[in-house]
Amino acid sequence: MSNISDIELTQLRLLQLIFETKNLTRAGERAGLTQSAVSHTLKKLRHSFNDSLVIRQGNKLVLTPRAESLHTQLKRWLNDFERNILAQEAFDPSTSERTFYIATSDLVEQILAPSLIKHLNKVAPKIHLIFVKIDKRSLASQIETGEVDFSISIIESSHPSLMVTTLYRDDFVSAVRNEHPYLNSKQTALDFCQYPHILAGTGTGTRGMIDEALEPVGLARDVQFKVANFSSAPYIVESSEGILTAPRKFLNTVVNKFDIQVFETPIPLDNYSMKLYWDIKNKDDKANLWLRQEITRICRQPE
Repeated sequence: MSNISDIELTQLRLLQLIFETKNLTRAGERAGLTQSAVSHTLKKLRHSFNDSLVIRQGNKLVLTPRAESLHTQLKRWLNDFERNILAQEAFDPSTSERTFYIATSDLVEQILAPSLIKHLNKVAPKIHLIFVKIDKRSLASQIETGEVDFSISIIESSHPSLMVTTLYRDDFVSAVRNEHPYLNSKQTALDFCQYPHILAGTGTGTRGMIDEALEPVGLARDVQFKVANFSSAPYIVESSEGILTAPRKFLNTVVNKFDIQVFETPIPLDNYSMKLYWDIKNKDDKANLWLRQEITRICRQPE
């Protein structure tokens, strides 16, 4: 039987760090504890929960089934405690060690993360940022449950628990490898369809907005390659005859890192808006407000 009546808040915070890092040394560093203090606290927690919690397998720590079930609940509880019970405490970004969780796509990570982290290193050097994969089907749930603080997505949501602001608007352009024969053509929509295409996206389908835009003019393209993440697409572009169509901000970010050339897509495509979502209960939370202002400022900077 568990004996949890004597567990302290600091011990629970350390336990959550152990669950996150699966590394006693890193957990201790983030908690500001020595290795012996971490070991001593873990011993007490194992006694309190009457469970090993983490076990070593080779060079890594593995969570026990009990720990797996505790992980999400503990993270949610600690997040709620910090936001709601300690919400009135002063927030100083220059000294805060708070951890923020942001759910988004790999595309947004590549566009936003480098510039945001570079900025935060100057104004909030102890802040921790954790980017996680967005669940497009449960965007509201990820925020409501405290799994993440923010979601950044093009998804439209009118969920009553969510607040939203538009970070930026963007359009689409295309890219091919340097010296691709398309670059020497008239670059018409017909020329565009003469070469294989690369599609980035989840799921098994190979149709997208480009196919819908081509249909009214009686044209079709051949999606020869599909990848799950935008991050791998430029590698395929520079090593194939494939044409990639992607957000302008993304291609502008990577064009100088690859042997590729960006050009205007020869068919009209709708623009899109990238949105930042957060829970309505955190609208006045000082830390939450501060970070969403920083994210918005970075995203709206002129290129």
